[in-house]
Amino acid sequence: MPLPEEMNMAPGTTFRRRLLTATLFTLIALVGFAALSVDGATAARYTVAQCGWHVGHDAGWFDSSANKFVRSSYCQTPASADGFDGVHLTSETRGSTDFVGGTRFARWRWQAPPGTGIVTVHGHRWQVVRDNFQHRIGSVAFSGGFTPFAEFKTTDTTRRDFNRAFSPHVAALESRLLCARPADRACDASSRSLAGVRALTITLDDSLRPTAAVSGALTGSGWQRGNRSLAFSDRDQGSGLRYAQTLIDGAIRGHTELNCTKALIAGQWRAVRMRPCATAGAGVHTIATAALSDGTHRLRHCATDFAGNQGCTSDRVIRVDNTAPSAPRDLEVVGGDGWRRDNDFALSWTDPGQAPGAPVVGHQYRVTGPGGYDSGPVSRYGSGRSERITVPRAGEYRVAVWLIDGAGNLNRAATATATLRLDDRPPTGYFVEPDPERPEVLRVPVADAHSGVAGGAIAYRLQGSLPWSNLPTSVNDRASVRELVARFPGDDVEPGEYEFRATVADRAGNHTLVTKRANGSPMTLRAPRRTATVLTAGLAGSRNRGGRRGRRAGGPTLRIAYGGTARVGGRLTTAGGRPLASKPLRFTVTPAIGARAEMSVRTVMTDRDGFFGLELQRGTSRSVTVAFRGGERFTGSSVGPLELEVTGSIRFKARPRRLRTGRRVRLRGRVRAGWARRPARGSPVAIQYLERATRRWRPVLVTRTDRRGRFAARYRFRYITGRARIRLRAVLLDSRYFPYATGHSRTVTIRVRG
Repeated sequence: MPLPEEMNMAPGTTFRRRLLTATLFTLIALVGFAALSVDGATAARYTVAQCGWHVGHDAGWFDSSANKFVRSSYCQTPASADGFDGVHLTSETRGSTDFVGGTRFARWRWQAPPGTGIVTVHGHRWQVVRDNFQHRIGSVAFSGGFTPFAEFKTTDTTRRDFNRAFSPHVAALESRLLCARPADRACDASSRSLAGVRALTITLDDSLRPTAAVSGALTGSGWQRGNRSLAFSDRDQGSGLRYAQTLIDGAIRGHTELNCTKALIAGQWRAVRMRPCATAGAGVHTIATAALSDGTHRLRHCATDFAGNQGCTSDRVIRVDNTAPSAPRDLEVVGGDGWRRDNDFALSWTDPGQAPGAPVVGHQYRVTGPGGYDSGPVSRYGSGRSERITVPRAGEYRVAVWLIDGAGNLNRAATATATLRLDDRPPTGYFVEPDPERPEVLRVPVADAHSGVAGGAIAYRLQGSLPWSNLPTSVNDRASVRELVARFPGDDVEPGEYEFRATVADRAGNHTLVTKRANGSPMTLRAPRRTATVLTAGLAGSRNRGGRRGRRAGGPTLRIAYGGTARVGGRLTTAGGRPLASKPLRFTVTPAIGARAEMSVRTVMTDRDGFFGLELQRGTSRSVTVAFRGGERFTGSSVGPLELEVTGSIRFKARPRRLRTGRRVRLRGRVRAGWARRPARGSPVAIQYLERATRRWRPVLVTRTDRRGRFAARYRFRYITGRARIRLRAVLLDSRYFPYATGHSRTVTIRVRG
């Protein structure tokens, strides 16, 4: 049902004047509250805007009659419209109602939340009242009971201001449309009555402070670093929580604005509900401790409600350190950094100053060394010393140490380093077979893979006797080999068999006792010294046995044809020429690179005249060494290496055999490789022709065989006139990886006509 025409809003100028009046009233109220605060009041206040300014309402409606009234509300206009265009909260008689009983009413009510009270109100009101209907605006005390402060008995459709301050503050505010007659009488409702309000500004008193509680990593008693979490759980009983703030040393480090229903009106945030914010708020503040200086700080968390009350936790001390310790000072290996034979190292150092930060509580070390060894970071508690450090094997290692403080800070770049040297392996050595020319000189090559040989001594004794006699021993470096050298006075001691030993020490204190030669036999010598021997040997073809039983020795080198055989022959005598019969000789045959055969060792006995011989079967080029080991009476001797060269075998063809100048001849062939492996890249082959004038072979071209030993090439005869007979051959050239010497094919004759 449309409103009467007299209820239309006042002109725009009247609206602006009333809005200004409402704003001034609010400011006056705030000044009054400030004055109360000066007088000692501690309560905070907040303002609620209702039904206007594009905001809704938080009022409840009630009808005490038997459904004789109706309500109407329109408070939030579109953002593009005027904030007060047509807004209203009204109670009116129902159009179908003829009467309303006395004392019956309908009302809009704004209830203060628990813990708060209404202290002022300002708004606009209007009414249409007939037959003892009244528009009453009043308050409800905390003890109950409605007390009107404004009663309107006549119709007034102009939006007029009303305001009221309450002392003490009240629990609720009501706008009533009332039948102001006794309960046994009634008001005529055939003509509709109406009571309306809008643009309410309600100020509430909130005297209760929020409570704040915190937990989380930042509240721990230890040292803090990096980003640390602080969980908060705040509560309020009045207007609700608006802010949660974490302060360190009085500065805000964490801030959370909680969700509140509010609107910015005339430069002031106003609530749009009687309790605009939730009464409980929880969350987490992440505090970047790196923004704080190292040392102690005071932590506080505060909760602020919408009225401005603030409740805080008590201050608690937190300790912050985001700076890693600097490198250890004066790092050293306990006992020195020299070579040692015990795999147990300890380090010591001085911790750098840490104040006002966390003290050093631990350290890490990392050992790196030969073969890419890396222990990775190893953590240890304690500072100033680290013990029981081991390395995996003998060698020289680097150890790096960095420190950890009580907050867990560490910087692997801030390290100090030292060297760990372990040598738990004794040196090695062996006796060298004495030189037949100087059998009294004893030589012991010695070596140590890590710390190096420090020295040694050679001693001797007669077999079966107890005491050892030390010989004057020197340490010599010979061709990058360190040797112990001593002289045995074999001509000055009593005859017999003598045994020898060498004591060798390295720089780490390891010792070795050497008593054997390189071949594992005990180092013994007979005094006086043994008879010198002479061994002669040479190579000869199998057909050239020369002399009785082929005893004549050949030369140190011999070249034979592919598939041929050879013989090694010679004689063993004393230096005076006396033949040595039935003596074992050791033949070592070493094939050339690329041969299929392996190195072989044969033993041949000399005959009664000291002669010996060994047939060498068909095969590749090879070298032969002949050795007489000697014995108790005779010195050893050897010959070699004797070099046997086997020429390569090559087959060669040319087609056609007759051709004209300018045509090409096809050349092909194959290199034989019996008893050998063919090189992966083949073997080089040269094609040669015979120059008649000089009777010399000249090169035509050079090619290379494939993996099967085959080769092929072409050649064009360009400058021959008349008739010519050309003799060609293929030559296998020397190759490091093919175990045959240079050899050539049979001659092929080509006839060329110009």
